[in-house]
Amino acid sequence: MANDIGIDPSSVQNEILLNPRWPQRTFDILFATAMRAQEKAELKAHVWIATSGSTSADVTQTKLVALSKTALLASAQAVNRHLNVAASDVWCQVLPRFHVGGLGVNLRAFLSGAKVVPGLQRAQWDPLFFYQTLKNENATFTSLVPTQIFDLVVTHQLRAPESLKAVVIGGGAFSETLYLKSRELGWPVLPSYGMTETASQIATASLASLKDNQFPAIDLLSHAKARQTEDGYLEVYADSLFSCYARNQEEEIEIWDPKVDGWFKTEDRGFVLGKSLSIEGRSQDYIKIGGEATNIALLRTLLDNLLVEQNPQWVAKVALLAMPSERLGWEIHLATTLDEVCAQTIQDRFVKVVRPFEKIRQVHCLKEIPRSDLGKVKWGELRRLCEARRESLV
Repeated sequence: MANDIGIDPSSVQNEILLNPRWPQRTFDILFATAMRAQEKAELKAHVWIATSGSTSADVTQTKLVALSKTALLASAQAVNRHLNVAASDVWCQVLPRFHVGGLGVNLRAFLSGAKVVPGLQRAQWDPLFFYQTLKNENATFTSLVPTQIFDLVVTHQLRAPESLKAVVIGGGAFSETLYLKSRELGWPVLPSYGMTETASQIATASLASLKDNQFPAIDLLSHAKARQTEDGYLEVYADSLFSCYARNQEEEIEIWDPKVDGWFKTEDRGFVLGKSLSIEGRSQDYIKIGGEATNIALLRTLLDNLLVEQNPQWVAKVALLAMPSERLGWEIHLATTLDEVCAQTIQDRFVKVVRPFEKIRQVHCLKEIPRSDLGKVKWGELRRLCEARRESLV
């Protein structure tokens, strides 16, 4: 298959990559926002992408990121060096190109001469179809989100094809339990760290880490540097950093560049350990319950580990979230598509491994848990569903 990149890397023309499944009105407003922003900022040779955490529920809150084509190619080149990608390699593509993770795969292949094969059937994620494609095409590389590797190794217990050299995992927290289960089945998984603003990953575990049976360090790629601020946040300096943000604010286009002296302060807390990063979680993951601090991202990982032991099929059917509380400030709730008996079983197990104030205080039984095309939970939308359900019970 030819490598259909989706953009022209050599053109000075600006390009806009948006999710075609968004409601038409949302798509049109964001497209118009990008068009007006690039004229206002006088940008050339840039690609506009919505941040992966954006939701179409409120267009005024959706941030568009302007990435220069130079930045995108710098990211692709750095990943190629890190993974030793060659023209003989084959990438299996499952991430959408309106996401930097998907676009990055095509640009890496463009620079290296590698082949790209589609791993989706009718644009839908199907782990069995993807797995068969890996085997049929002798794929050597792919990029997945944690939900997808979970489907492969926990739900279907599939052993990795021998052709695979590396599977880059990004787009969400990758637990040590899931990592070890993946390695047991031979999957050469490499945890990574990155975001839309950095044009994909800036830190990834090394190929050498696959020789060990422990969760690896996440090493900075050659094009990036990082440092920790006094308040515990990570700052990034890289050749792949974005140029600016744009947002539609009541018919006015807001454009801003938050970088200071070329450094971008992320929303992630973590540590820089030599050339490696240790990620603790996003700023919104840190909450206080009755004055006691907790990290809900760690609680979600703990819950996932419990469910893998209890019933792996339940993992995709539950979501732990923080909800506002007049009395405590925040409290922990569980959203689930399981029945009340299963939900009670989860509560009973969870309360035994967390501190008393971290217990689940309310369960919301829903028809579905809203997720993005990458399988990420849409937390804002989920919180609104739970809030509406809580109000209906009052």
